[in-house]
Amino acid sequence: MKKIIKNYVFIVLTLLFTILLFKNNDLFKNCILNGCILFFKTVFPSLFPMFIINDILINYNFITILDYINTIFFQKIFKMPSTAFYVFILSIFSGTPTNAYITSNLVKEKYLEPKDAGIILSYSSFLNPLFLYNMLHTIFFDTQIVIKLIIINYGLNFFFAFIFRKYPYKKVPIQKVKEASFSSILSKSIERAFKTLTSILGTIIFYLLLCEMLNIFIKNPLINCAINGLLETTGGLSKLSTLSINYSLKIVLVSLFISFNGFSIHTQIKNIISDVHIPYNFFFVIRILHAFLSTTICLIIT
Repeated sequence: MKKIIKNYVFIVLTLLFTILLFKNNDLFKNCILNGCILFFKTVFPSLFPMFIINDILINYNFITILDYINTIFFQKIFKMPSTAFYVFILSIFSGTPTNAYITSNLVKEKYLEPKDAGIILSYSSFLNPLFLYNMLHTIFFDTQIVIKLIIINYGLNFFFAFIFRKYPYKKVPIQKVKEASFSSILSKSIERAFKTLTSILGTIIFYLLLCEMLNIFIKNPLINCAINGLLETTGGLSKLSTLSINYSLKIVLVSLFISFNGFSIHTQIKNIISDVHIPYNFFFVIRILHAFLSTTICLIIT
């Protein structure tokens, strides 16, 4: 019965969306074009190189080198296996959903067990630092506030990594990958990267269209912005930059958006990890806890 009701709800919503699409054709057309521009200006340049770099590093056994660095420093505090350390470090610089792409590849290469990958994924969710810094500067002109927000949200990932230090990761021997030719590695990496990036582009456009549809019905600017931010982080931050609201409330909303990541990123991650059966529930729960803690800290310090 529940499945039948669910089916009817999706049919009604899809038909409503189709009607709105024809009625507001120019609006939705611009939304799709803006989504493509956003993707090619910010998402593609930051993710595509990192996807290629990750594949090259794995195929040339960079994890075996990182194992030594991890053992003498990071493992003493966080007790991470080298694979977790690898995902964590690369995610800091490249952002999410790169972490999902990396963990998915590590599971495919038998470096990680799917359940362990789900744990690692949950505390390695960082928005691209350069994108985040530039985006927050359009909302707050105070560099100190921007840096504080980044430190709070990045610091909480370190906190969750520390909380999981006693998690019993399954010990998988780090074996050297059989090296292929560079041209072969590059060719396969580009093919895999474009497949993943096409899925990400489609997901971003879908959620931007969904936000645009909700904008037709929800006229309150603050509620509109909050819903947009929870659905698609970039769109929510862009709307927030145009709102004239209490400064402290702006800080809290920014922290909420960037810590939860938005359902658009959640969907992208689910799509990336689905074929290797990495559990998603750890990621979702930690994002909610992260959002709660980051907003609470912001309320205290503002």
